[in-house]
Amino acid sequence: MNLLTAVFICSIVLIGFTTTYSIQSRLPFEERLIFGVVLGVIEVSILGFLLSWAFSVSRTTIFMTVGILLTVNSIFALRRRSVLIADYESLLIRCKRKWNDPLSPKVPIFLLVSSNLLTTRIMQIAYDGTDSGGVAVSHLSVYGDWSAHLAYAASFAYSDNFPPELPTAAGESFSYHFGIDWFSAMFVPLGLDIFSAMQISTVLLGSVLPPILYFGYKRFVSNNRAAVFALLIFLLSGGTAAFFRFLFEDLPKEGPSILLNLPRSYAFDGFDRNWVDNAVTGFLYPQRPTLIGFSALVIVIVLLWENRKIKISSTYVFAGILVGALPVFHIFSFGALLLLSTFWALTSMKKYWLHFFTPALLLGVPVLVWQWPDRDGRSWHQLWVLGKSSWNLNVIDFLWFWLLNTGLVIPIAALGIVRSSREIKRFAIPIFAFLIIPNIAIWHFWIGNNAKYVILFLLLSAPFIGEQVELLFKSGGLRKSLSVALLISLLFTGTLDVWRAMDKTTGPYPVEYLTGSDVLVGEWILKNTPSDATFASANTNTHPVRVLTGRSVVSGSPGRLNDLGINWYSRDQDLRSIYQLQEGYGQLLARYQVTHVVLGPLEKLHYGLPPNYELQIGEELILHGAQLVYDRANYQVYDVQDMQ
Repeated sequence: MNLLTAVFICSIVLIGFTTTYSIQSRLPFEERLIFGVVLGVIEVSILGFLLSWAFSVSRTTIFMTVGILLTVNSIFALRRRSVLIADYESLLIRCKRKWNDPLSPKVPIFLLVSSNLLTTRIMQIAYDGTDSGGVAVSHLSVYGDWSAHLAYAASFAYSDNFPPELPTAAGESFSYHFGIDWFSAMFVPLGLDIFSAMQISTVLLGSVLPPILYFGYKRFVSNNRAAVFALLIFLLSGGTAAFFRFLFEDLPKEGPSILLNLPRSYAFDGFDRNWVDNAVTGFLYPQRPTLIGFSALVIVIVLLWENRKIKISSTYVFAGILVGALPVFHIFSFGALLLLSTFWALTSMKKYWLHFFTPALLLGVPVLVWQWPDRDGRSWHQLWVLGKSSWNLNVIDFLWFWLLNTGLVIPIAALGIVRSSREIKRFAIPIFAFLIIPNIAIWHFWIGNNAKYVILFLLLSAPFIGEQVELLFKSGGLRKSLSVALLISLLFTGTLDVWRAMDKTTGPYPVEYLTGSDVLVGEWILKNTPSDATFASANTNTHPVRVLTGRSVVSGSPGRLNDLGINWYSRDQDLRSIYQLQEGYGQLLARYQVTHVVLGPLEKLHYGLPPNYELQIGEELILHGAQLVYDRANYQVYDVQDMQ
């Protein structure tokens, strides 16, 4: 991390912290500071995006963004400086209180430090160099999902992607919540490469999620320990699969040393039996929008909960604006908050909810419409995955599926909500919608996305589970032992997966992600082709054109395009026609406005091209006006802009 990056991060925190003083909400100093990280990221991202669209992505626009927001937000802080000073003095006094005191800030400070260490470790080993000058990765989230996120972030950082188009499908609108990837791109003008930008942004946002969860959960439980139980139950979720696969299969076979080289994920098995992955390794890191979405969801709930009695209009407006911004960052949190708040509004039927819904809908719906895919992937079904993979459509498999994937979470959550106060119960009942939806509908192009509703249920139900565990724990005797056993059943699988993510050498990782030749061609393209160039290249999981340059390509990975509602099959077939020089390939180059064609190891392997095919394709392209502009280390790049 360089000095400019450190200044940028400190500015973000200060911007978000001072923003909290624009509303009259009863938040202690530490909550304002930690909430401020997420609020600052959202503010800086939105204003920085607009300024970069108007001018360019540069160091100047980044610091213009920071300067404007610091100036405006300092007015809020100055106007309420007496409150700020009182909050700070209260923090100093409360720091002297014991750990179990509900007003003590020691627990969230400890959570912040420990989560920062854990997140830093996981990100530290995410990427590494290879002997060939390439890049290796150390876990699946980076090798898989981050291939797309690197392309998205690089398209902003290196390819001036304004107005935003999907860089992995030339000509398509950006039908994805790309806010977190744009935020990562903002670090590149400050001197970081795209890999470091992804790591730094993840550490920043991943570190604050545990204390934010703690602050939110504390509102719905009896003491600090129950809130800690709750956040552990969510973050280390993973079902019960480890009891079978680890205790009865892997551990007896390999012995205790297996903990130093865990061979597989225990919460997820590739959508065969286990569909609901661990919250950290399956959602927080690979699916990067959750880094903002989960935290923002909890912050909005805290604001609405704190405002439920005093009903200050400005707080509803602020919360509504925050919700309205979420489609850019995490569409699922936007939908979840609209669903929850609609239920809360209908049960109270008060006009003050208009202050919340007006900005939320005015800001959020247009973005939602813009992101809406052309294809319709919706369908109705029964019992989600039953009848798919190795599950059968019957009651036994239905119950077994949920026990294997979520353990005892659902019945304990239901018990906790039933035993809560009437006020809390009204807040909690609608979270069961996130269990009903995946069992009756598929609203996405890939059924695996239904797991995102279940993880929202786990996120929102965790305090009620934590409270029931705490009630057993403090009862002593046999009940205390039962609470410990219950905690182990809820945390064991997820703990193994998080431990595995911190181990750089666990099988099959590390694996080569980019070869030295990949890096060389990527660096050359970045320096020698225009930012608006469009490439024909292999639509494999990773490719140097996408992840290193952000240039637009005809097609990225088919599975990820399908997930966004893009007709991946036609693009895949068109690429095959181009590389196999089938009749009409020139018209296909023109249709996608291709400026460059890449021929390298990935293209030869993916499209089954014969040996020495580069000679044949080179002769054909040059004959029709193309130019060979790069020929090194098994890669050729042709400029086809003047082809006839």
